[in-house]
Amino acid sequence: MNKFVALFAIMLPVTESATAATATGAMTVKATVTSSCVLNTSATGTKIGDTSLDFGSISSLAANVNASSATTGAGAVNVLCNKGTAWNLTFGTGDNAASGQRNMKGGAGGTDLLPYNLYSDSGYKTKIETATAFTGTGTGTVQSTQVFGQIPAGTVLPSVGSYLDTVTLTVTY
Repeated sequence: MNKFVALFAIMLPVTESATAATATGAMTVKATVTSSCVLNTSATGTKIGDTSLDFGSISSLAANVNASSATTGAGAVNVLCNKGTAWNLTFGTGDNAASGQRNMKGGAGGTDLLPYNLYSDSGYKTKIETATAFTGTGTGTVQSTQVFGQIPAGTVLPSVGSYLDTVTLTVTY
C-alpha cells in the first residue's frame, strides 16, 4: 500500500498537468487616420519654423536683386499631407501690399516700402500671384517647394534700415 501511495503521490502532478487546457482569443487593433495637411514641418510633422526669403544687404538697385528659399528642410515651403490627399498651396499678398504689389516695409521711419515679387522658377519668369495655386497630392512625406524672390532693377533705393513683410501661406485640402 505504501508503494501505491508513493506512486500515486509521484503521478499526481503529471495527472494535473495532463488535464490543463488553453483558450485563445483575439485582440482587435485599430486606428482612424483623419485627413490632414501641415505647413513648414519636418518629415515627422514637427514644426521647424517658417519659410524665409532673405535678400541680404542691398546697396544698389541698378540690377535685379534675387533671393530664394531653401530647396528642402528648414527655410523651404514644406507641405506634409496624408498619402492620397489632394492639396492646393496659395500665397497671400503680404502685410504691406499696395495696388497688387507686394512690399517690404521699414527704413528709417518704418514707413518706406521696398517692392518685390515672388516667382516659382529660378528664371524669374512665372510670378506667384495671389490666385496662383501650387497643387499636389500628398505622399505621406514632406513635399518641398522652393520659392524665388526679386526686387526689380530701377526701383527707387529707399532709406537705410531693415525691411520686412509677412506673406501668409495657406494649404487647402
